[in-house]
Amino acid sequence: MKQRSLALIMVGILIIAMAVGCNVDQPEEAANAASTNETQEDNSGGTEESTEDQEEVEAFKVGITIQSLENSYWAGVFGEVERLMYDKGWDFTILSCQDNSATQIQQIENFITNEVDLIMVHPSDPNAIEDYLKQARDAGILVMSWDDAMENTDLNWILDNTELGYTIGTAAAEFINEHYSEDNMAEIAIMNYPQTPILLERETGILNALEDGAPGKFTVVAQQPALDAQTAMAHMETILQANPDTKIVCSIGAGGDIGANEAFMMTTGGDIPEDMGIFSADATQQQLEAIVNEQATRASVGFEGSNKKTAEAVVDLYERLMEGEEFPEQNLVRPLTVIDESNAAEFLADYE
Repeated sequence: MKQRSLALIMVGILIIAMAVGCNVDQPEEAANAASTNETQEDNSGGTEESTEDQEEVEAFKVGITIQSLENSYWAGVFGEVERLMYDKGWDFTILSCQDNSATQIQQIENFITNEVDLIMVHPSDPNAIEDYLKQARDAGILVMSWDDAMENTDLNWILDNTELGYTIGTAAAEFINEHYSEDNMAEIAIMNYPQTPILLERETGILNALEDGAPGKFTVVAQQPALDAQTAMAHMETILQANPDTKIVCSIGAGGDIGANEAFMMTTGGDIPEDMGIFSADATQQQLEAIVNEQATRASVGFEGSNKKTAEAVVDLYERLMEGEEFPEQNLVRPLTVIDESNAAEFLADYE
């Protein structure tokens, strides 16, 4: 009995010793595990809270006001801009002022009140909004202008509009020299928009290039304002009624080109003669399709390429500004590329 009791006591002591040993090891393992987690957090660059703070910093707030979204070029580009900013998770507003400076001023004031990080303007009247852009910058808001070399901005993304017009007019002059002469003068219609200073510069460039490149071989029979295709088509139909031999159109932008092309297609039943041509700017998808399909549009001066590439370029500028990059010059001039039958298919492929 005594031996049995002694055995039971020894077993009990052994069990207690094992239990005590386990309890000593557990805190040690927990400490090691905690140390490993801290190391992983340090290697990852911070805790979950700091990651959320970083995401908040990158969720930029952008306000955009442009002249019109009815114009084919602007509608196409800003459809892509909207998609890109949405993908980035930014808070953004894109507004058309309908080419009304009072409306644009109100839009800018609303952007200031809403404390956006960046305002981009495509000015209806540059002089009318300078003071309001100053207010935005005084409030700590970055300001970017598209097309106009403004004073109260951090960056102006501009074209040399006289040079752009001259490039359009040069392409038209080369076509006129090929198909017309002093004895067989080309009748030209100009689709313009002199209400906007930069577009007046563009028209002046077109007319100067025609005079320099094809002197004595053309006459301008009409000059009509047209930013959108519907207006341009109506004007072109009226021009053709008064001047049925008009076969050349020079346009300051996509709207005038597309509308004139529709009018020519209707008038000719789609059988475009080789001496009929439209020369313009913007190189939208519809314009490039007309070139490739041998319609009346013969050449259009583009910039970065497709709507997608232009949108990528401007959104990249937004981001660089909001991340604190300072540009060496306030005016950043965009490139010019003549797109015609020789390269239109290549540029059109970028829209697919």
